[in-house]
Amino acid sequence: MSDLERHITQAREALAENNAKKALTILKPYRKSLKNHESSNLPLLQIFSEVYLENGDLEKAYPLLYRSCELDDKGTKGGCDKFFTLGQIIGGQDGLAVLSQGIENVFGIAGESISQEQTEKIVSGLLSMIEIWMTDLCMEPSAESQCEDLIKKAMEISENSSAETWSVLGSIRISQQRFAEACEAFTQSWNYFKLRKDKIGQDTANNTTKTSHLDYVDMLQPLLALAKMCIEVGLYEIALHVENAVKEIDEDNLESYYLEGFTNYLIAKSEIFKTDNPEAELTPEAFYEFNQHIQDVPLDFNNPNIAEQLQDAKVALSFASKLGENVDDGDELAQELVSGARALLEELGGSLSDEELQKLRKGDPNDDLGDEIDVEEFSEEN
Repeated sequence: MSDLERHITQAREALAENNAKKALTILKPYRKSLKNHESSNLPLLQIFSEVYLENGDLEKAYPLLYRSCELDDKGTKGGCDKFFTLGQIIGGQDGLAVLSQGIENVFGIAGESISQEQTEKIVSGLLSMIEIWMTDLCMEPSAESQCEDLIKKAMEISENSSAETWSVLGSIRISQQRFAEACEAFTQSWNYFKLRKDKIGQDTANNTTKTSHLDYVDMLQPLLALAKMCIEVGLYEIALHVENAVKEIDEDNLESYYLEGFTNYLIAKSEIFKTDNPEAELTPEAFYEFNQHIQDVPLDFNNPNIAEQLQDAKVALSFASKLGENVDDGDELAQELVSGARALLEELGGSLSDEELQKLRKGDPNDDLGDEIDVEEFSEEN
């Protein structure tokens, strides 16, 4: 193994540990060679583009990705992942073309027999194309029909068993205001995500595969997206299951704590709404509308039917607020989540103390916090 190969391997190991800075340090001796725009060292171009992307430096990653795709236009030398990454970055019609090329390359390499990994790449590419049609090209007359064609292909290729595909189908149905069908799709998505998560856990326990924590980590963003869409259509119980799954993978995930708190907050408010409007039928369509006017429903701290939800909301949002103390000022999404958590906590009577959070985190068997945080406490604080 040459020095370059060894350093590329070490850089990939650093990326697997989510340490892009370490990877950059390892690759530093080769940085000068990238200044030549005609550089043709494909492995070096690809590893630098991956490291730069992981480090959030899109400006440096883009030309390297573009050059990599030029040098390996069939994906036979360095794989097809770069086409899917570049297509997502470019977006629009040009992005669709790059994604299509990536999909064609996978089919070309696969030949007569497509592996599970290749199937997943193709499905991922199709779903990325749908995302572009639903965002960059959403105003195009053919956007809806293109999404329908692409989701149909993704379902066929995945044999209707892809959690991500069901989730995207649900998103398409929301955009079409077909909320009942969206609920069915999200329910299927969670079922397949749960099967995958359980299988990864079982395989890891039995040492039957090379499964690593990265397989879990890859599920984080799709699960968080699913939780948010479930909230939109009132699938609160499924949303809570999804959020709990995220915490099992990453116990310090700020967004999962915020979403868990927000979900319980919505459950409490929906219960109040149902009490005040016993004749109302909360269908998926009604939940979608209800979520748009949630602030119009005042909390009733004397309602014993929502005591548990209020407690759970306050606990989760307090954890989110606490995690927010270590958030980078430049992380806009995290700052927005922390701000939202603290605004909700203000409505709920304020955050739990650090001591209370520490007891909950440790799962102290002698802790009676659950008895202390009740509707009376909320009522007094408000």
